Amino acid sequence: MPRAPGSARRGAARALAAATSYAEWLGAAEEYDRLTGGDAWRAEDESPHYDADLLRLDLASLRRLRATGPAASLELADLLTSSLYRHLAELAAPELYEGALAGTKHLVADYLAEVERALQWLAVTALPGIGNDEKKSRFTQAFRVYGRSALMLSGGATWGFHHLGVVKALFEQGVLPQILSGASTGAMIAAGVCVRTDTELADLYTHPEQMRLDGLSPVGLRRGIEGGALLDPERLHDVLRHNIGDYTFAEAWARSGRALNISVSPTRRRQKARLLTHLTTPDVLVASAALASSALPGLFPPVVLEARNAAGERVVYGPNERWVDGSLHEDLPKLRLARLHNVNHFIVSQTNPHVVPFARGVSGVAPAVAGLTTSAARALRRLPGPLGQLADHANALASQDYSGDIDIYPQFRPELLVRIVANPTRADLDAFIRSGERSTWPKIAMITDQTRVGRAFERAMGLL
Repeated sequence: MPRAPGSARRGAARALAAATSYAEWLGAAEEYDRLTGGDAWRAEDESPHYDADLLRLDLASLRRLRATGPAASLELADLLTSSLYRHLAELAAPELYEGALAGTKHLVADYLAEVERALQWLAVTALPGIGNDEKKSRFTQAFRVYGRSALMLSGGATWGFHHLGVVKALFEQGVLPQILSGASTGAMIAAGVCVRTDTELADLYTHPEQMRLDGLSPVGLRRGIEGGALLDPERLHDVLRHNIGDYTFAEAWARSGRALNISVSPTRRRQKARLLTHLTTPDVLVASAALASSALPGLFPPVVLEARNAAGERVVYGPNERWVDGSLHEDLPKLRLARLHNVNHFIVSQTNPHVVPFARGVSGVAPAVAGLTTSAARALRRLPGPLGQLADHANALASQDYSGDIDIYPQFRPELLVRIVANPTRADLDAFIRSGERSTWPKIAMITDQTRVGRAFERAMGLL
């Protein structure tokens, strides 16, 4: 179709930029697609990224078998298994979301919607010759093979408040994963989300003023030099307890049904980074874990974790170990999430200041910077004491993979670098939340589609 006049396209672009909700943004995106030919691209079935004929055939067969009723349920289950195996990898191609702002090909969306309906139907339909226990076992095995999605919130100091907007956008659209991980500021945000029920989380976004924002308090030059840390850990811990509560990992899981995972980095050179979660450290107090994950060396001292014992008393957890900022060694603990939660799809909200400036089109730190940093760190790692440990941290930072299957970045604003370690004002908080929402809205269609089958499995398992 011919392109619309430039003035019309510019008007649609201005409407996109002025949107204050996802509904407004989506309406403007659909208009922009209409003016630029994106809607025609969506309506066209053919694509070099998948076999359109086979996809249409499977879609028609799924619909036919589901309409046939219980007699065709086993055949439907077999087709669903083989069809998902055939198509899901190709339907995850990012290029399928580059032709239009509002979403991908209608054929792809229709197929995924029918897969979702088929899973739900099989969950509530009696399968001939198969009892409920065997049916549940089959669903469990299929879900294990399919895998799950997780939302990963990076470090980023004050920039990390951007994650609040990312979570808000996903939560409001019903696509917030049940599994969240966080490091440093990302740990604070993930913790605040995972200790809250859906009702409490909605209330937090309605009344964000209930959050304390005064966690960064200088200790004074003399105390800072003597203690090797410039900021007061007790102030931050008080703020975290206010914002997160006094829950353990197990209690957070029981309250929200969301699996919280917090990365912490070691202070011993032969110790490994840890991922704290309700499966590995159920009795550890979430606020102490978030404190440890945020303890950037030089700003905060290393942290000894706290737990609650069987008598309900606060006790030290692992008294011989001290932990620091989780971003240093495992900003995005993908391998551990895969092992613990069967995660194979990662949505990353990335706000680290050493990553974001290079992030668009580059995986992780810019290669030249990473190469220089890694070479220098390897030479220094042979040194004993704090300098060698600092080199360990630098090497770990430079060598990490900072990307996922879907990456969400804030708009890079160089002027924010001077306030990267500062308490946000209420106006700052509102701006970070809106920035997080706006950076997430263009990804909603992709996230919805690529998590659709996993969410359908989760709902189906709840019906068995």
